Amino acid sequence: YLVHANGICAGYSLLSAIFAARLQPSKPRAWTFFLLDQALTYVILAAGAVACEILFLEHKGDEAVTWSEACGSFGKFCHRATASVVITFVSVLVYAGLSLISSYRLFTKYDAPVCFHSGKGTKNPVFQG
Repeated sequence: YLVHANGICAGYSLLSAIFAARLQPSKPRAWTFFLLDQALTYVILAAGAVACEILFLEHKGDEAVTWSEACGSFGKFCHRATASVVITFVSVLVYAGLSLISSYRLFTKYDAPVCFHSGKGTKNPVFQG
């Protein structure tokens, strides 16, 4: 699952970079980037969490279901798996930053809300003072 999620996110990142460099996004395209950035951030986060759980079982095992730890026998594999999980969580941080950027780019396309307050004789019963 982790390999597929990383591959999908890498492909999306490449396509996103091409579109972002070539075109000024319109509102519909900005919404598309925003939603895809959010979705892929959660996909890569879920993949990292699942891989972290499997890595924990490899290191500690689970006596209740008679799974023994595997890192004693396959140390090189466990080191590579640990590095993969660490890199995945770094990419989660990058995707979270990308989500913030895409949300900023989307919501700056809209005007600020207009306040229709006349200011004359308007009293708020909750905030009197």
